[in-house]
Amino acid sequence: MTDNEAAEQEKHMKQLKRKMECWREVILPLYSVLLWERSWYPGLIFGFVTTIFCTIWILELSLLAIVCISLSIVALIDYLVPVLTSLLCNAQSWTGQKEKKLIEICQNLSTTMAQIENIWTSAAKIRIDRPSIYYSVTISCLLLFAWISSTINNLLLFYIIVNAILLTPGVRHKGRARWAIILAYDRLIRRHLP
Repeated sequence: MTDNEAAEQEKHMKQLKRKMECWREVILPLYSVLLWERSWYPGLIFGFVTTIFCTIWILELSLLAIVCISLSIVALIDYLVPVLTSLLCNAQSWTGQKEKKLIEICQNLSTTMAQIENIWTSAAKIRIDRPSIYYSVTISCLLLFAWISSTINNLLLFYIIVNAILLTPGVRHKGRARWAIILAYDRLIRRHLP
């Protein structure tokens, strides 16, 4: 990473930290849950997502109703969290250790956002440099996803995707992703080698 890129990432991290200032008391526990700092956090995530999706399934809400209710809840949370944190949390409870943790969270988030941006830039570069490869891969993936979504119930598919997204940080943090890949390699590949 060049000095210019490091300075740009540091600037982005500080902007992100400033934007998250009123959410800092909520972000630290959420980050702890996402990284599975306690052994029962994966069950909590799985149970929370399952409860939400079971409620949607039982109520048989339309897509528009789900979107409207979700956006209403997000708007309500966006309004209430800063107000409640300013009322319930005093400034003296914020320690240097918590500040370091917030900086670490902002750095990780900034790095993740930079990686996504790099992937997007790489895809745009491939689109210009090798359009036939870009369009063939894009169309193939979209057709595959269309076939999967027509085969599997969309609510179940979305449930699996949401669980996978929410459980991924903990799997990566605990090193279980590497363990799963090694196990799959041993079971699938080595078994079939002569």
